[in-house]
Amino acid sequence: MPFVKAGSGEFLLVGKGGRLENKGTAIQTWLRPGSIYIRVPSTKVEAAFEFTQETRDGIPLRFKGIFVFRVTDPITAARHFDFWNIDAGVAQATDLLTHILLGELRDAVSHLTMEECIENRKTTLTGVAARALGTAVAGGEGGEGWGIVIEAAQVAQVFIVDTALRAQLEAETRNDIRLKAEQSNIRTGEETQLAQMASQTRVDERQLAKDREDLRREEELATARVARDRRKAAEDVATAQHAIGLEQERFRAEMAAEEARLAAEKPVRLARIEQEREALAREVELRELETRIRTLEVERDLMQQRAEQEMRREILPIEQAPRIVESASKVLQGANLSVYGDDGRLLGQLEPLFEVLGRHVRAATPAPAGPGTGSAAAVGHPGAAS
Repeated sequence: MPFVKAGSGEFLLVGKGGRLENKGTAIQTWLRPGSIYIRVPSTKVEAAFEFTQETRDGIPLRFKGIFVFRVTDPITAARHFDFWNIDAGVAQATDLLTHILLGELRDAVSHLTMEECIENRKTTLTGVAARALGTAVAGGEGGEGWGIVIEAAQVAQVFIVDTALRAQLEAETRNDIRLKAEQSNIRTGEETQLAQMASQTRVDERQLAKDREDLRREEELATARVARDRRKAAEDVATAQHAIGLEQERFRAEMAAEEARLAAEKPVRLARIEQEREALAREVELRELETRIRTLEVERDLMQQRAEQEMRREILPIEQAPRIVESASKVLQGANLSVYGDDGRLLGQLEPLFEVLGRHVRAATPAPAGPGTGSAAAVGHPGAAS
C-alpha cells in the first residue's frame, strides 16, 4: 500500500468507488488498494488581473487589480477543477475567475466616463468585481457552489493609455491640484482664523467656566465655613448647656448631700441644742440666784445704811458721849452676850451696828491701867458666842 501525506496548506482527499473523502490537512495515511488521492490547497490564493477598455467618452484606460480566494469545501472544489495536479487546479480556478471578473469590469467601464472610472475605482469598480466573483463562486441562483470563498477583490490602479492625453490631463490635474491647493490654503487660513476665533472663544468660555467654578467653590467654601461656624456655635451652646446641666446636677447633689447631712446631724444638733438649753436654763437659774443674792446684799447694805442713819439721829450729843461710853463700858465691861433661837438672825443683821458701837465705845473709853482690865462686847449669830 502506498503511503501519502498532505502538508499544512493542503487538504488530502481520498477517493474510492466514485466517492471522495476529506482526510483533513497536514495528515498522512496509507492508501487501500483501488484508492486515489488528491491534494487541494487550503491556503489563500492571490491572483492579479489587468485589462484595457474604452470608457463611455471614448478614452482608453488600463486597469490593474487583484482578487484573493480560498478553498473552503475541497470536495466540491475538486468536482469543478482538476486538482490531480494541484498547481494546474489552482491555475484553472484562477483563469476562470479572472475571465468572469474581466467581463463584468469591461461592461461596467463601458458605461462610465473616464473621470468616473478614475474617481470611483475603489467604490463602483471594486464593487462590480466583488459582486461578479461572489456570484460566480456561489453558482448562481439555485446552482451548486464552487467550494471557494472570495476573500477580497479590488481595482487597484487606472492608467490613461494615450500619452498626449495623459500629459494634458496631468497638466490639468496639476492645475486643478494647484487651484485646489490654493483654495485649500485659503480655506485652511479661514479655517485657521475660525479655529483661532473658536479656540479663543473656547478659552474664554473655559476661563468663564473656571471663574464660575471658582466662584461656586468660594460660595461652597463660604457656605461650609458658615455651616462649620454654626456647628461650632451649636456645639459650644450644647457644651455650655451640658456644663450648666452638670453644674446643676452637682449643685443638686451637694444640696441633697447637705440635706442628708443636716438630716443626719439633726438629732445630734437637737440633742446639743437641748443640752445647751438645759445648760442655759441652769445658768439662768444660777444667774437668778446670783441676782437674788446681790439683791439681798443690796437690801442688807441699804438696811445697814438706814440703821446707821437712824443711829446717828438717835445718838447722844457728843458732849454726853463720855458719860454714855463710860456707862456702856461699865455695863458691858466683862459682859458676854449670847443670843440663840429665832432672834439670832435679826441680831446677826444688827452685827455691823454693834461693831460700830463697839469701836466708838473702845475709842471713847480710856485704856485700863493694867492687864486684865477692859471690856468686850460680842454679838453672835445663831449658834455662835464671842
